[in-house]
Amino acid sequence: MSRFIEYIARKAKNNKTIKKAYQSTVSSYLNTHIGEITPFNARTSEHNERRINLLVPSINQEHLFGGISTALHFFDQLWAFEEKSARRIIATDASPGSEDMGRFKDYTLATSLEDTEVRSQIVPFNDRYNKTIPVGRQDVFIATSWWTAYFAQRIVQWQAEVYNQKASKIIYFIQDFEPGFYSWSSQYSLALSTYSYKGDQIAIFNSSLLKEFFNNHGFKFSEEYCFEPKLNVSLKNYLVPHKEMIKKKKILIYGRPSVARNAFTLIVEALRSWVWLQPNVSEWEITSAGEQHNDIELGNSITIRSRGKMSLEDYANELKESAVGISLMISPHPSYPPLEMAHFGMLVLTNSYENKDLSALHNNIRSVGNLSPYSIAKELKNLCDEFEGNNSVGESKGIQSYLDDTEQFDFVKRISY
Repeated sequence: MSRFIEYIARKAKNNKTIKKAYQSTVSSYLNTHIGEITPFNARTSEHNERRINLLVPSINQEHLFGGISTALHFFDQLWAFEEKSARRIIATDASPGSEDMGRFKDYTLATSLEDTEVRSQIVPFNDRYNKTIPVGRQDVFIATSWWTAYFAQRIVQWQAEVYNQKASKIIYFIQDFEPGFYSWSSQYSLALSTYSYKGDQIAIFNSSLLKEFFNNHGFKFSEEYCFEPKLNVSLKNYLVPHKEMIKKKKILIYGRPSVARNAFTLIVEALRSWVWLQPNVSEWEITSAGEQHNDIELGNSITIRSRGKMSLEDYANELKESAVGISLMISPHPSYPPLEMAHFGMLVLTNSYENKDLSALHNNIRSVGNLSPYSIAKELKNLCDEFEGNNSVGESKGIQSYLDDTEQFDFVKRISY
């Protein structure tokens, strides 16, 4: 439809009839709402007990990975330290089904219409037009994305006015620089504004690298804490010594076409250059994991084979047998796939970003600063040649804390909220 509108716009310049039709069409498709900030309205509650609230977009199975999974783990640890409090998970963007509730056996599914005293509850609040959710005087809120932070910042102001008290502190669980998810736009500006909230806001950063990025850009919070990435516990169960891995001439790419910051098209363009640089390219195969897409012909008889989102066991097997990995993240977040690949004995090509340089975290990781297709292709050839010269090259070690069993969120006892 957008191409049709563009076509009409060109034709409309010198034709009054077409111009009128164009204006009518544009008006029909004009969206004046920002979907993420559909009003999140509260009402008074009889619940006077302290309650920790996690504002999270979804707890549905298809979303329980990466950032949401990490936020839930933090929430569990925080509540465990203060288990006398009640707890509530509020899903802002999706309503869970019965299968989704399987992971949350200690919780009761409630609705926003109820003002229940149940100590552990999950409340879907995605369908909230003209609805309210009960908020008591001792409710504390944890935000996990810019729009949930936007909600929390307004809820605590409402809470302060209604209950005649000082505005509660907000905990903001920050896992990336979210304005970067958008071009310069309304969403960009709104996401940015949540970092400049004037009230008390406690920042929890996913990695010291991300915290350093925010500090370098002048953002300040009431309190700041950070945690470092760790290998997924379930994935760690598949990790074996390097000598037990049968490495093949295989390149594994983290392929997510729908996520701009993972630079999928840049990876593909680099591979189109690489297939003509690598002398024995026919001996190599390329697999894409992360998101399903069509297989892609690169030229010189080489094709990217897409495996999409794999089971943990299948992903682990790919890591064990792949020699080289490519995973880009055009943001200050460290990103997990390069670290997973490196610890499974792969030589990994990723990118640096301002203060981020993952090559400092593992000897198997190479960070590229100049992200042109040809520079990536040349570095990829170097990694392939390095593997061919020594198949055990991936035995290098990384930071031990990524693999150890120490608690990620040991600072929770120090958070004052």
